[in-house]
Amino acid sequence: MARAFVLVLTTVLCVVPLPGSAYASELEELREQAEQAASDLEEATEQHVERQEDLESAQEDLVDTLHELQQTEVELGEMREPLARLANALYRQPDGGMLQILVEGSLDDDMQMQSYAAKLSEDNQALIQDATDLREEQAELAVEAQQMQTDTQLEQAELAAEVEELRDQSEESTERLTTELEERGLDPGTFQAAAECDGSKASEADNYPNGLVPEEALCALYDEGHFLRADAAESFLELNMEYVEEFGENMCINSSYRDLPNQHRVYAEQPPGFAAVPGTSNHGLGQAIDLGCGIQNYQSERWNWMEENGARYGWIHPTWAKNNPFEPWHWEYEP
Repeated sequence: MARAFVLVLTTVLCVVPLPGSAYASELEELREQAEQAASDLEEATEQHVERQEDLESAQEDLVDTLHELQQTEVELGEMREPLARLANALYRQPDGGMLQILVEGSLDDDMQMQSYAAKLSEDNQALIQDATDLREEQAELAVEAQQMQTDTQLEQAELAAEVEELRDQSEESTERLTTELEERGLDPGTFQAAAECDGSKASEADNYPNGLVPEEALCALYDEGHFLRADAAESFLELNMEYVEEFGENMCINSSYRDLPNQHRVYAEQPPGFAAVPGTSNHGLGQAIDLGCGIQNYQSERWNWMEENGARYGWIHPTWAKNNPFEPWHWEYEP
């Protein structure tokens, strides 16, 4: 949410001229710092997720390596028994070797036993070589596993420290910005409302009848339950920021978008001529708003301010509302 908050402020500051160049410059600098900190945190968080996945993969490799290491232990254990038998058999024979015990047999038997003894000797050398290779592989795997474990733990610690530092920086810069806004009488809630509003979504209302504008084409305002078509809402929130600069509070909203059932209700409650026929009101298009807190008083200070400044944001007081019927509180969006 902090990221969205900063992005909205960026848009507003680029549109609204702030009184006092030095003060505006200071707020702009704070905005840039907060935006950069939020951007850095967002990027680091994405990298953290990606690198965490890499670490998890490395951890799987480590488990596989440790399993392979265990397998070499099993294989070495299996080799020890035949190696021991061969060593014991050769040790027990006199200088003639194993053939000494076979002299009483036939020549064929002697040849078979000689061949068998030669094979045992060959197998013995092969087993010794295999055992030596496995022992070397085991030593290499042990070093590799230890290094992988160390690297994984170190990188995890570095990642956690990096994200924590960026989080602190983002929170600090956002807090400075929020404090500055509040000291200037600007309501952060206004920006929060605008953060979720994309003016281009107004096109979603195309071809929909009055009073039946789809939810996707509307944006919520800072007062609960009030909506406008997305482009109208975006401009109104920017206008409201300038209004807060002047008067220290948000504009009071009495009515905004009305769906068809609500327009029928309003029409039924008002005397004839005081409410638009359902299906014909700009309220049903999400392009009209009724304001209070002094703006509803014709040619009052706040009404005059709206008359002088609203048009720069597309908000006007229509000619008909000045006389028949007289509705000084009613403003319409004409981009």
